[in-house]
Amino acid sequence: MFVSRTLRLALVGAMALVAFPVAAEDDDEKAPARTPFQIVGDAPETAWRRLDPENMLVMDLPSGEIVIEMRPDLAPKHIEQIKTLVRQGFYDGLRFHRVIEGFMAQGGDPKGDGTGGSDLPDIPGEFVRDSSEIDNLTIVGRDRIAARIGFTRGLPIAAEPESLRSFRADHRVLAWPTHCPGVMSMARATAPDSANSQFFLMIGDARSSLDQRYSVWGVIVDGYENARRINRGEPPERPTPIIRVRLGVDIPEEERPQVEILRTSSETFSNYLTAAGLVSEDGLVRDVCDIKAPRRVKGKIEL
Repeated sequence: MFVSRTLRLALVGAMALVAFPVAAEDDDEKAPARTPFQIVGDAPETAWRRLDPENMLVMDLPSGEIVIEMRPDLAPKHIEQIKTLVRQGFYDGLRFHRVIEGFMAQGGDPKGDGTGGSDLPDIPGEFVRDSSEIDNLTIVGRDRIAARIGFTRGLPIAAEPESLRSFRADHRVLAWPTHCPGVMSMARATAPDSANSQFFLMIGDARSSLDQRYSVWGVIVDGYENARRINRGEPPERPTPIIRVRLGVDIPEEERPQVEILRTSSETFSNYLTAAGLVSEDGLVRDVCDIKAPRRVKGKIEL
């Protein structure tokens, strides 16, 4: 059938009018994905929490201060003893006597050789808990070591599969903090209940050797770069001193570090993990030690 040139042009124009909205929709679908920083920056105020001064520990080093969030819900006996020693000024002036690159920095010994402690009683080990007892535990996936990987208020946690509960006589499913960089743990002698005053801060990943064997009591939330500047050695040639340690609640409010932490139970945190490629769509955690809860320090976002 013969179609006039005029009719052909009209048909082409009509098709173009129909196609334009589709093209616009395609452009919308291809809009660039938000970056991890944008996702965190757009978080509602309810997704942030301010560090509780009662559980804030501020350690002054020559390189600057370290701000630690203590976890009395996970290690109550350790936190009670640490708070007592801090208020006594026990740690002020002590040195990091054993610092191993890629592993940890150990301090809190008045003798400076790893054999000393305080006059207070030793502390029973607080290595693991039932996963149901951990407050605000949010599971984000699994990894090569643990069936479940999650976070409780910014602290990384590994756990056994929940399916084991019905097969065990005590119905317990164990969970434990992971010894990742920035985590604070308690040193001890060979006996599991021999922790006293010595502690160590992680500057490497030691999950396979330390998890479930040492009591984690906190995590660095600001100033980790200052911890990285502690002098290495066993002992170091020039041991780094601890200038002063204070509890946040004992610091005047106008001088107290202002640190906010993104809630690891929030939708924003989940979206951040996906956008940053830290957790795959099928729930595989690339490396839990690479994950840090985003923070706002004096209003400035830090990932």
